Amino acid sequence: MKKWSRSGTERVASYPVFGVEKHRIHDGEGKPRRDVFTFACTDWCNVIARTAAGEIVMIWQYRFGTDELSLEIPGGVIDPGEAPIAAAKRELREETGYGASSFRHLSTVAANPAIQSNRCHTFVADGAAPEGSTAFDDLEECELCLVPEAALPALLDDGTLSHALVVSALETYLRRRQTT
Repeated sequence: MKKWSRSGTERVASYPVFGVEKHRIHDGEGKPRRDVFTFACTDWCNVIARTAAGEIVMIWQYRFGTDELSLEIPGGVIDPGEAPIAAAKRELREETGYGASSFRHLSTVAANPAIQSNRCHTFVADGAAPEGSTAFDDLEECELCLVPEAALPALLDDGTLSHALVVSALETYLRRRQTT
């Protein structure tokens, strides 16, 4: 199979957290296909922060898309020009008030490659501990929740953890932890 190509891209809408782009598409043989639309989003980060007591620092927050509360690991948008690890440190502090003694990259995944251009970078932060107050965005409210690491498999299996990027990050974390 040959990679398809774009012969033109036009921004057709812009919103605070994403843009909509229209692409003229040609298949691998150069045959024009119908136009497609994608969301242009900035990259995101997630943080799996572990305390010395073996707890994972998590948050409950309201999600507009599902109209539900969601249990998640801290994370958010990487600002323009910001390194993913710097964003991970910032998001952990803003959403939980926690910092950590070390951060390491765990994974990078395409958020939804069918319609989005961005990636989500996940970091593991060891030695997580309270460092100060939270600093929520204007449309954000989070409630801190310390979850024993041993409880993660059950929370994944029973659907309590349902955010796809959080599930992906935690499944990767648990799989790699078992092999090291």
